[in-house]
Amino acid sequence: MVWVVGTKVFSQSRLMQLIISNKQGFPSKESMEETLRQHSSVWETYSNFPDTPKQELIGFCTEKNGLKITYDPIFQKIFNPYLRSERLEAFLSAILGRTVRIIRVISREGTHLSERSSFVVMDILIQLDDSSYANVEMQKIGYNFPLARADCYASDIIMRQHAQIKAEQGISFSFQNLHKVYCIILMKKSPREFHTAKGKYIHRRISSFDTKIYTKSSGLHEDILICLGSFYSIVNNITKDSNALDAWLTFLSVTDVETIASLLEAFPFFAPIYQEITDFTKNPEELINMLSEELYIMDKNMEQMMVTKLQQEVDTVKAEKAATEERLQQVLAYAIAHGYKN
Repeated sequence: MVWVVGTKVFSQSRLMQLIISNKQGFPSKESMEETLRQHSSVWETYSNFPDTPKQELIGFCTEKNGLKITYDPIFQKIFNPYLRSERLEAFLSAILGRTVRIIRVISREGTHLSERSSFVVMDILIQLDDSSYANVEMQKIGYNFPLARADCYASDIIMRQHAQIKAEQGISFSFQNLHKVYCIILMKKSPREFHTAKGKYIHRRISSFDTKIYTKSSGLHEDILICLGSFYSIVNNITKDSNALDAWLTFLSVTDVETIASLLEAFPFFAPIYQEITDFTKNPEELINMLSEELYIMDKNMEQMMVTKLQQEVDTVKAEKAATEERLQQVLAYAIAHGYKN
């Protein structure tokens, strides 16, 4: 098999050498560390890394494994809607099951729900060629209440377009002219509730009536939540018979060379993307800084989660105490009413 990448033709083995075994890498851990020692501040940062990210960095720089696509700078470089709209279009087409084209990227600045959390890698609002909207978000750790958050985001987007369309149409405005909003949330680590759906990694929510009326309409809001952690525990063998969505989710989930090789053989579309990723080995100092910031964000995430968990535990104890006191008052009232004495 031969693949065409740009204007060059590569055999499978040659392409794999270029992409997986990047010649910009280091022959050994020792040679990589020798380079880092030449920069005292970088070496100090690297020396303080926990073992897991340190081994991941060494493996990537010495051509033994890939790099996590879900790291902030990697993910944003690959899915930049201004520079690489065709990739986001291909990804969304696989999720929605139809070919889509992005007609504009919409700024979230100035909206009531504009936020930038350390949990969020990417949060982008776009309009598609059928005039529907897609809010695409990548979360490091799934929020404890993803449905409420998705509802708020969708409501915000619906009201924004309501105000715009009503201003344009005036007295001729009709609610039928409002367009659907898709909230697409990818989670590296999902809340516990998602793990109760055995064998499922994609969760779709639409509006419907229990009486089966309006079965051809799902309202203006649809949620699609994808659990990457669950995905790879279920689908861990990518082949030419796999669908495009599973290929994209594999791309987002794996770092081992064997699976990357299988993905490239089945879906050569990813070859130029992996070539871009290998550019990061040209500057290990940049990788050190990137991982350092990632670890800082992870620490903040854990801190926030611990605070949230402790607050939930406090609220639970308060509720249990209040319930116990109420029950005690009921027992005392009953005893007094029936003449019981100490």
